[in-house]
Amino acid sequence: MRARLMSVLAIVSFVLMAALVIPFLAAVSDTQTQRLQLTRTAALDRFAGLAGRSAAEGDYSGVLVEAQRHQELYGESVVVTDSSGHVVVSTGGLTTASPGVGAVADLAARDLPQLTIDVLRPWSSSRTLIATPVGSPHEPEGAVVLAVDATSAIGQVRRLWLLICAAAIVAQLLLLFLAAQASRWVIRPVMQLEDSVVELGRSATWNQSLEASGPPELRRLAQAVEVMGATVQRSIEVQRQMVADSSHQLRNPLASLRLRIDALATELRDPASPGFAHVQHDVDRLEDVLGDLLKLAAIESRVTDGRADTSAEECLVDVVLREEAEIWRPAAESAGITIRVDTPELVAGVGEHDLRQLIGVLVDNAIKYAGTGATITLSAGVGVEIRVADDGPGLPPDQLPLATRRFWRGGGAPSLGTGLGLAIAEQTTLAIGGRLELVPTQPHGLTAVIQLPEAS
Repeated sequence: MRARLMSVLAIVSFVLMAALVIPFLAAVSDTQTQRLQLTRTAALDRFAGLAGRSAAEGDYSGVLVEAQRHQELYGESVVVTDSSGHVVVSTGGLTTASPGVGAVADLAARDLPQLTIDVLRPWSSSRTLIATPVGSPHEPEGAVVLAVDATSAIGQVRRLWLLICAAAIVAQLLLLFLAAQASRWVIRPVMQLEDSVVELGRSATWNQSLEASGPPELRRLAQAVEVMGATVQRSIEVQRQMVADSSHQLRNPLASLRLRIDALATELRDPASPGFAHVQHDVDRLEDVLGDLLKLAAIESRVTDGRADTSAEECLVDVVLREEAEIWRPAAESAGITIRVDTPELVAGVGEHDLRQLIGVLVDNAIKYAGTGATITLSAGVGVEIRVADDGPGLPPDQLPLATRRFWRGGGAPSLGTGLGLAIAEQTTLAIGGRLELVPTQPHGLTAVIQLPEAS
């Protein structure tokens, strides 16, 4: 955003500077041209007057002396022709045979003065011809041609142009500096707002105060966003604390209920009866739900409290995958499932305990839902990308984004778990600075793709 704003301001300032500088450059060129033309026209008129008197007297020596003096002083050649077009005075080797001289002299002799000097630019030619007739229009007596040397005038134009352009460049740089300061003054609070809102959306964390800077409108917006962030943070903390407190409060009564059921089964001396088996299954399920809720609340607390920095930790991915496969292999074999490991030696920038917990949750979920005869494959690749894939029934594509919701189960999924496994896996991945994505396994099944930070 700042780059776009700076581009617009730079273009606008450049256009405004050009609109100011170009007229100044044109005015300098016009002034120097007019000054040169006035002085050289006056000299040309003086030569024409002398030539007229010399023609009447038949002696052009006086004109020659003045022409030579002009040649020495200005380095400009002069040619004077008589009424028949013959050269009577010439200095500097200039004759009617010189380029352009004959045509200019002929026009001037026919009372068509050639007095215009083209506007001088730094790249203009330093030599130009001007001419005026000798005598009166009724009695033409020849012409005077002056080869004007504009080197000095062009040099002055060049120096003034350079001075103006240098001043314009300095002014442009100053404008760009002021524009950069202004854009930073406006954009900085916007970028701070963006970072804070992105962080709030990513980790539901708001633990910073916004700097009061920028225009008044942005300051008021920052205050409103700060109030909103604090409100969202409090709401999340209250919700998380309620889950944790409820789980803790229910754990003791649940443990007491378990003891009473076991005692009752002993008293009735029939613990294997179907009724008690159902009751014990429900108690087991309730314990699993409470345990997973506590685990999820702890992980979410870790994320929202800003403790997701694992840059100082690292672990061997291949070692963790192989050991977790061995730990879960008995449970998989009892369910008729095969576990395979295919991974090179990799190092991830996460803690070993966190990675073990994450892999364990995903493997446990795959064992529960892949079905008998399925194969679970643990693999890893370049960029520390870990895949936990199974070739079970999988999930329809429209249900993949829903699978990490708390207590969500697919329409045909058996009631084997608490519905919190993938939610715990997602929050654990966020807590260690990674990213979890569920994709279909080809031709069927489900793959959990974990992108972890590399070891520094």
